Amino acid sequence: MRFSSAVLILLFISVAPLAAQSTGSLRYEVAAGYQFMHDQDIAKADTDLSANFPAGWMASGGARLWGWLSAIGEVGGSAKTLSIPGDKPKLRVYTFMAGPRFTRAVHGINPFAQVLLGSARASNSVLGIHETVTDFSYQPGGGLDLNLARRVGARFEGDYRIIRAEGHNSKEPRVIAAAVVGF
Repeated sequence: MRFSSAVLILLFISVAPLAAQSTGSLRYEVAAGYQFMHDQDIAKADTDLSANFPAGWMASGGARLWGWLSAIGEVGGSAKTLSIPGDKPKLRVYTFMAGPRFTRAVHGINPFAQVLLGSARASNSVLGIHETVTDFSYQPGGGLDLNLARRVGARFEGDYRIIRAEGHNSKEPRVIAAAVVGF
């Protein structure tokens, strides 16, 4: 957490001079794409069980407040089905998050850092028994938006989601590839 805070502070200091160059207009964006998540707690608990969640999606929307600061909202889901004889248990994680994104535009490449806060809802279904829990989560991360056309781009992002449940932190790094449309 200290490392993430230090990175965000350094990024904020480096993009602060861009505030004077802001056009003052509000710019909106929507993004949707694929996410791949790895659950580090499953990997530690059971070496026979894959901790990868290969079936994932994400959607986000944002409003640019200044040239370097945006408000972002994001929803996402990750799922996997386990191959266990006699049953096919299903694991799912859904997140609902929002927070600031700090961006610096450099010749069609827009690196960014963000910290999202919200909730994570995990559910599993084993032998007809369903269990669901919802907990607080936060997610520092960063990435690049590449401008492909005037209003269309591609996003490559990496995050480190932490879910706080019952005094324990569950850690879930993830990577994203998404399409971005600005208007």
